[in-house]
Amino acid sequence: MAKKRAVKRRRKITAKSVGLAAPETLATDDRDAHRLAEQITSDEGAVLAVYREPFGGTPVVLAALPIDRVEPTPYQRDPSQPHVKRLMTVLETLGRFLDPIVAIRHDETYWTPNGNHRLQAMRKLGAKSIVALVVPDPEVAF
Repeated sequence: MAKKRAVKRRRKITAKSVGLAAPETLATDDRDAHRLAEQITSDEGAVLAVYREPFGGTPVVLAALPIDRVEPTPYQRDPSQPHVKRLMTVLETLGRFLDPIVAIRHDETYWTPNGNHRLQAMRKLGAKSIVALVVPDPEVAF
């Protein structure tokens, strides 16, 4: 007779009980985030906002990065060319890039663990910069 495995159930969460309220996301006094913002500026990027993300309250820098300084993390698989072409078509049709990539600063470049297809599409379209959610914690790349 096979034993039944106990299934651990997630406890029910009360609505609006987790994370930050909207006004609490506005500013952060996190030194690492502000140091990162200064580095982005010195890397010829533009800091658009420094804020705390609403779920865990961790700092994030919203920035426009020079596209030639952004690379996928070295362990990512090659991008799917059909996917890149579909993204290019959507970007050209909309005339907008509305989905920032996630990035971490690595030396004087930026690695994206999430956004390689968008990065490749923007490159092929000739973009000069790309908008990213830059996270001060390098562990996010892994």
